[in-house]
Amino acid sequence: MGNRRTLIAAGAVVLAAIAGLLVFVYVSGADNRAADKVDMVQAFVAVNDIPKGTTGDSALADGLIQADEVLRGSVPPAAVTDSSVLGGKVASSTIQAKQYITDASFVAPAEGGGGSLAAAIGDGARVAVTVSVDAERGVAGQIAPGDRVDIAVVGDGSAAYILSDVKVLSVGQETAASAAGGNGEPSVDAAGTGLITFELSPDDALAVVAANKSGSLYLTLKPIAGSTSGRESSVAASGG
Repeated sequence: MGNRRTLIAAGAVVLAAIAGLLVFVYVSGADNRAADKVDMVQAFVAVNDIPKGTTGDSALADGLIQADEVLRGSVPPAAVTDSSVLGGKVASSTIQAKQYITDASFVAPAEGGGGSLAAAIGDGARVAVTVSVDAERGVAGQIAPGDRVDIAVVGDGSAAYILSDVKVLSVGQETAASAAGGNGEPSVDAAGTGLITFELSPDDALAVVAANKSGSLYLTLKPIAGSTSGRESSVAASGG
């Protein structure tokens, strides 16, 4: 009788040990499975405010940008994960401290970060031409350097687009690099001049000059998502 009780007790101990081992293996496996689902990525964050026009190379060299290991789902889809893409680019607007660096944070100098107007022209075969439009014809003064617009001409009771997807180089005397209105916008004084400068081929520049003499030019502003990013030329509007 005593041997039987001893065997039962020993069996219970063995079963308890096996159960404990199985629980340990299951919990460890669950931890490993959870860890496998954590997708960490390297993202870059502004340590301090980065002024507009700062080069990506100097921002990295001066420690204004640091890399962090973060959950993939916690960063914007366009977050920069490779610092090499910042080389040769400049801050498109002031970047606030603790802000993630995204594809739009730094751009090519010709896309808005360059110093002078000539530096903002993206192609040696292109020119800058300026027209004057009032608030009614210039989207209520809401056009900013770097925007894309379509150009229409109105005269003799008719209207037609003559060019589409035209890059705005400056408003007044302010380029994207020197815009003083905050967040890439021109200052009130610059917007109030009504002077809009476009980047065009020489032939298209002449077409704008001629249209401006023969009628009234109207500008229509294109949404950022609808603009052709990186396009180096305007295109003739269809259906004119």
